[in-house]
Amino acid sequence: MTKEKYIELLNHAFDEGTPFINVTEFYSFALIPKGDKWLEAAYDFEEKNLDDTTELDSENAYYHFCEEIEKAMSDEVEDFMLITWKEFKKGFGDDFSANLKAGIVELTSNPTKYSKNLPIVLNKDDLDKVISKL
Repeated sequence: MTKEKYIELLNHAFDEGTPFINVTEFYSFALIPKGDKWLEAAYDFEEKNLDDTTELDSENAYYHFCEEIEKAMSDEVEDFMLITWKEFKKGFGDDFSANLKAGIVELTSNPTKYSKNLPIVLNKDDLDKVISKL
């Protein structure tokens, strides 16, 4: 898929809630709320390609979100505070939807708690952080 499709997804990412969108050196990853589901998308900057989007239930979206935070972010961000994130996550219950939303709110509300420069989109006005790299 094209960068135009990814830009379209990003421009509507906040329509149904707060998404998780990161931007690393090589790609951007997004989990976008769509009712009781989540749309997963990843855009590769080198290949200039949007991988196929996938609709996920809350449980799978939560696991993909945690994998992105705990593996990709900790690899990409030199000063990422993985222990701090795992401590925060200990307070989660059994509701995957609530956990996912709480994790997104935590990272977008307190980014400096996890890194001096956490490469995530904090709000709709912050989307240029991704769009400028496409």
